[in-house]
Amino acid sequence: MSFSHIFTIVVPVFLVIALGYGAGRRMSFGGGGADALRVLTMEFALPASLFLGIANTPRHILLSQGPLVGMLALGLLGLFGLILLGLRLFGRLPLPRASILALASVQPQYAFMGVSILGNLFGEAEAAIPIAIAGILVNVILDPLVLILLNLGHPPAAEATASASAPSRVLVSAGGRPAAAEEERDGDTGAAQTATKPIPTWVKVVQPLRKPFAWAPLLGLIIALAGVRPPEMIESSLTLVGQAASGVALLSVGVTLARVGMPQLSPGSIAIALTSVVVLPLSTYAIGLVLTGHEVAAQTALILAFPVSPVPMMLASQHVKSEEHRIASSVIISIVLAFASLPLIINLTN
Repeated sequence: MSFSHIFTIVVPVFLVIALGYGAGRRMSFGGGGADALRVLTMEFALPASLFLGIANTPRHILLSQGPLVGMLALGLLGLFGLILLGLRLFGRLPLPRASILALASVQPQYAFMGVSILGNLFGEAEAAIPIAIAGILVNVILDPLVLILLNLGHPPAAEATASASAPSRVLVSAGGRPAAAEEERDGDTGAAQTATKPIPTWVKVVQPLRKPFAWAPLLGLIIALAGVRPPEMIESSLTLVGQAASGVALLSVGVTLARVGMPQLSPGSIAIALTSVVVLPLSTYAIGLVLTGHEVAAQTALILAFPVSPVPMMLASQHVKSEEHRIASSVIISIVLAFASLPLIINLTN
């Protein structure tokens, strides 16, 4: 595949994000419109698309994905642990700050951008498998683990109060959305209740698993492993809903960026962005070539090569307010960097 062909696949994705950014700056999605866009993306379109992609995959293909599961676990969970350890030992950062910065460094927008780019490169059915595996690892293991670490760290009372009294400005995520982001709907009363009556840790861990983006791929996996297909009427209905996934998801990313404001070009935000779009995919690609071979290494690298997910930004707004703008800035910087790095990595792994 030529570099020019790769570029023609990648560029439209960034143009749609830019369109969403412009719409967000003009407040075209004000008055609850941005929230509706998020709900359509994360609770209907993307879950339907991923469910069908997995459910219609032959069982023997899914059973052969062990190496891919291992490499994605190494990239998402292993490197998260390594970065967390480094920030704690060498950076001397408190556990909440280290946890949220490590999460921002490894969690990519594999769902929003991956459905469009990987679908055009390899076909929607084949692209759905690594996206769904990454979704299961992130939504079932990584994000709940970070929630536990954030609660174990017991952030200072002043920071916790600021977090409770200032609802998150960001409503859209990529690659899964924690339930904490929904607190904005409750207004000041809900925030006050949260401040006086903390939500138990186990509730915060279970809540993300109740979202369609978390359980839909798991349900599709169960159906595929059972060797059955969804009823034709159900499949046709979900196909209509899933067709909205790519465009609406990318618009959501742009609207989210419009709410962040001017990015902070600090060494920390730049380091997170570079780790996400360059260091993480290239290191896992090199390791994968040694452990598994080119095909699995390339699939892993492409899933991890997407920009920083807004999910850590939302968690920071609720638990580590001091890191919210740094992580939000890294999301914007990583998207700008990915415009150049993503085609190069696709060409390298092709």
